[in-house]
Amino acid sequence: MESRGCTFNKCWTLFQMGGKWVKELARQTSIEEDDDDQIQSELLDPSAAKDKLRTDSTPMIFICATMWHETENEMIQMLKSVFRMDSDQSARRTAQIFFNITDPDYYEFEAHVFFDDAFEAHADDDYDYKVNNFVKQLVRVMNVAASAVHNTVMKIPPPEKIPTPYGGRLEWKLPGGNLFTAHLKDKAKIRHRKRWSQVMYMYFFLGYRLLAEKIPLNRKQKRAENTFLLALDGDVDFQPHAVQILVDRMKKSGSIGAACGRIHPIGSGPMVWYQKFEYAVSHWLQKSTEHILGCVLCSPGCFSLFRGSALMDDNVMKRYTTPPSEARHYVQYDQGEDRWLCTLLLQQGYRVEYCAASDSFTFAPEGFFEFFNQRRRWTPSTMANILDLIQDWRQTTKKNEDISIMYMFYQLFLFCSSVVTPGTIFMLIVGAFNSVYHIDMTYAFVVNLVPVAIFVLLCFKAPNNAQLGYAAILSIIYALVMMVVLVGLIKQIAENGFCSVSTIFLVTLAGIFVISAIIHPQEFGCLFHGFLYFLSIPSMSMLLMIFSLTNLQNVSWGTREVKTAAPPVRQQQATNVSPDKNMFQKLMANFTNSEKMISDYAFSFGNLFKCMCCPRSETREDDLKFTAILERLDTLDDRMTEMTSGVSSMHSVSDLPCDPGPNSPLDVQPFSQNANLFEGAGERDNPLYKEEKHFERDELRNPIWISDDDLGKGNIKVNDPEENAFWKDLINSYLFPLEGNKAKEKQTKQELIELRNSVCLAFMIINAMFIILLFALETISEQTSNLSFRMPCNVEGLLGEKVQPIALSFTLVFGILIVLQFLAMLFHRYSTFLHIAAITEVKLKRKVIGDSNEQKPSVDETIQLVRDMQAIRDDDEMSIVPDYDDNLEPDYSDDDDGGPKSPHGKELWAKFKGRRKGLQAHRTLNRAFMKNFNRLVSEIKDDNEVEKNKEVIQLNAQRKFRRFEKKSLYTIVKIAQADREYKQSVVNHAHKWNDAVKKLDIVKQLKSKNQLNSFQDVVRAAMIKQGRIKLGVQPGTSQQDSPLPVRNNAKDIRISVSDPFDEKVQSKKNSKSSAWGRLLGIPEPTPEGPGSKFKMLAKKAIEMNENDDGNQATSSPVKTPSGAQVLDMARPRQREVPRQREPSASNSPPVFTFSLMEPPVDAADSHSRNSSSQKRKTYLADFDTFY
Repeated sequence: MESRGCTFNKCWTLFQMGGKWVKELARQTSIEEDDDDQIQSELLDPSAAKDKLRTDSTPMIFICATMWHETENEMIQMLKSVFRMDSDQSARRTAQIFFNITDPDYYEFEAHVFFDDAFEAHADDDYDYKVNNFVKQLVRVMNVAASAVHNTVMKIPPPEKIPTPYGGRLEWKLPGGNLFTAHLKDKAKIRHRKRWSQVMYMYFFLGYRLLAEKIPLNRKQKRAENTFLLALDGDVDFQPHAVQILVDRMKKSGSIGAACGRIHPIGSGPMVWYQKFEYAVSHWLQKSTEHILGCVLCSPGCFSLFRGSALMDDNVMKRYTTPPSEARHYVQYDQGEDRWLCTLLLQQGYRVEYCAASDSFTFAPEGFFEFFNQRRRWTPSTMANILDLIQDWRQTTKKNEDISIMYMFYQLFLFCSSVVTPGTIFMLIVGAFNSVYHIDMTYAFVVNLVPVAIFVLLCFKAPNNAQLGYAAILSIIYALVMMVVLVGLIKQIAENGFCSVSTIFLVTLAGIFVISAIIHPQEFGCLFHGFLYFLSIPSMSMLLMIFSLTNLQNVSWGTREVKTAAPPVRQQQATNVSPDKNMFQKLMANFTNSEKMISDYAFSFGNLFKCMCCPRSETREDDLKFTAILERLDTLDDRMTEMTSGVSSMHSVSDLPCDPGPNSPLDVQPFSQNANLFEGAGERDNPLYKEEKHFERDELRNPIWISDDDLGKGNIKVNDPEENAFWKDLINSYLFPLEGNKAKEKQTKQELIELRNSVCLAFMIINAMFIILLFALETISEQTSNLSFRMPCNVEGLLGEKVQPIALSFTLVFGILIVLQFLAMLFHRYSTFLHIAAITEVKLKRKVIGDSNEQKPSVDETIQLVRDMQAIRDDDEMSIVPDYDDNLEPDYSDDDDGGPKSPHGKELWAKFKGRRKGLQAHRTLNRAFMKNFNRLVSEIKDDNEVEKNKEVIQLNAQRKFRRFEKKSLYTIVKIAQADREYKQSVVNHAHKWNDAVKKLDIVKQLKSKNQLNSFQDVVRAAMIKQGRIKLGVQPGTSQQDSPLPVRNNAKDIRISVSDPFDEKVQSKKNSKSSAWGRLLGIPEPTPEGPGSKFKMLAKKAIEMNENDDGNQATSSPVKTPSGAQVLDMARPRQREVPRQREPSASNSPPVFTFSLMEPPVDAADSHSRNSSSQKRKTYLADFDTFY
């Protein structure tokens, strides 16, 4: 028994050792295979490259733009910025993958547009509706923006259409491999307006997307700190460098919750000129002072970067979802949502900074009416948020260490001065009339009071257009009056010289403006618009304030409310009917040009007339290439029309009438519009089909809008069920549409009117008291000299100014304030200079190429080279396989008709035939890069075989890379002169890429000049075909391939996956296919042979072992929360318990709470999560353990 026992123990020991050996061998084999697949994936697929390069500290930027009624030019402006970001990110990603560098500024991004009111108006039970013309306009201008950025004719593949609970979304794949998504909001399903769009993307990105990542809690915390939301307007223009500067500012300290850059208004006309100087002065002095003395109070929503973890803090995101319940809430919450969000961040202890080196450009209102309506919305919200911050000064100063009591006094003084500014301007005009024309003060006072009183009465009783029309006329009159004020100031300077307080104040103010413009050289031209700003002071400081406060009950948006988008081209042609004109319009049409003209030098008088100097046609340079292509297509259409303009085959001669009417078949129609020329293209009147439109439809699978041809022929997908549950919970909690309750609306309107009356009463009483005080002092000082004194003056011929103590005190206070802002601006410019110097590479001496100490190219040089290598050019061939591979088939055949006999002639003929073909390859940045990268590798291999000097290498580089910049050519020569180890690593990447291409058997597809699919699509299809489904799945993304529904009707739902190979794969016998395989007709490869079975069993053993190891880990895996669990992520705590910071950790991120729940470990809860929303809500917790 003992021997048997020993034998049994020995056998058992050997069995255990063998099992461990088999498991270890299987693990090593699996790791090697995974490494090979991962290397191939990152070389071929941008999504896999992102997964490899991204760490928890890598900045993840979600570009969140809001759109409503933007024009075509405004949409192109924003889309061009996104395409530039796509190109920059692709260059940084590719440089790290293929050139073995580490980019410290690497980032990842996704672009999202949230489209308000994107669908046609419809009832809840009406299913026959489509997207509006603004969405179709966005789809049309995608190619225009891409062509403008890449300087060649680009055609982006049509978007994928995905129905969602809030409406739907369109997804484009950008040339650089990044994602661009347009979220189409249906106001019948979700609440519209800008603030609620921001609530949408905050909860979606910071709640659903971040919490869905299957990583430990501490890693989620780290990723939240490095997740940023770039808030944009739909018309903003910026460079990737501007975003990078904001990211650098956010990396400086974790306590920074938001950062904004320098906003430049663009447009034409006097209103834009005024705003250029206004924006410049506010950024030079006001924002710089706020940044130095405390915190910036408003980070503009048109271009600002917000930290994800700061928005997820308590009393920020949760309070931001508060609907307006009082009249003042409509003013503070909805009229200036960006300022209110910054107020919440400041009250929670976060810092908001201003970075002057980050520039962005946005379209400013060009008309007087639009400008006043915009400021009517901005002015009350600004005052309301500042007043809220001042009232809560105790809690704010305790929580926020960057805001002091003195800074609160500074803001209080600015608030009070803005209130009495209209009275100051009023008395300035009265004093000018008295000084220049020696008019009695009382008479001048009455003359100035009458038009202002009339304007106040109109603001209370007249409609909005009448108020604006009168304000426009009065603004012109006051601009002329300001010339009188200017003459009075010149007269006073001539009489008193520098023995006058006014002279000293004006000279100091002018000097500050000039010096500020000098140290901002890029904005020095704004200084010339200062004269227009001076003429507009009464209008913008007095009339605008009165108009804003007296229209406090008007909570409409004010801009882009009546604009309509241009319909599609074919719809324009179908409805191109000239409108009826009255006799006056017909008479004026004979004296005007019907072509729409624009000018950089134009001004308008309201809507009465518009004067333009040097007018030109409204044609953008970016559209010239597309215009030429469209003209050629029109010419082709005309020729086809001539060929088919005879008697149609669908009509016999006997059917034609003797006297053809206007609707007879003999009327010649363009070929592209004649539906009878196409088989089955004619419309048929089917009454059953009309009734079917009103049937109830599943709008999460087959809504009618997805079949709109104007949205393209892109694939249709079904959204992830978990994401749909999240959106439904979010809509039910915060974003449900506000139903039209007439009684509630009437009550709200009455409350707003009462708020307007109380605010206007206080405003008028304060200004009236201020005006009476100044007027009384000025009148009494003329009768007695006891209330004034004359300034001493030792200059011969000059008399000291007679001043009053109260007027002098006001002037001194304002003067000290201006000087304080100027000094703060100098400090801020110094910090900006240090920031720019820190990120700028300065080379005082360039090394001679060929030195023994030559190193490999720097990070910036490599990225610049990749930018040139991935640039898409008109002469680029779409073949991206290397030229030195002898096993590849040539691009041309020997039996080309009419082709020349020489090899060079055959090559030219092949290129000529390729360009003549209508279908062109889908051009992406990785295609262009691999074409040039293989050229570079061939050059490196030639240099390794034959030793070449510097001059020969330079000549070869210039010959092979003719259109590259000099910096890139210098980098190529530098690579050729680098050490062999570095060059071999670059060559190895090319070999691995080519091996992967051969293994996937996609050589012919990549060499094809008629390939319509992107390089990434070809690779993905090949991976699916061979069972290598390991590409492009980012953790936490919502774009998962969900189970596809049964297609009952092909017209109702069209879910398709393109076959880049244009072939049908026959299924093998006795093989079980996956969901993707059943969809594509591709079976899963059946493991054959002992090696395959061994690998399969080994992988199962590894999975079981990993599960055992995971059970022993200290931190359990975090389950993906459902939609309802995410909604309480920012539950507010009691504000009586402020968060205190450690005095020694000023630069460390503050401790905050985040609504992340720890779900129960019970596995049954994962099944109950999908059963009902009530069970999902049982997982809600307080999230105080996130940080």
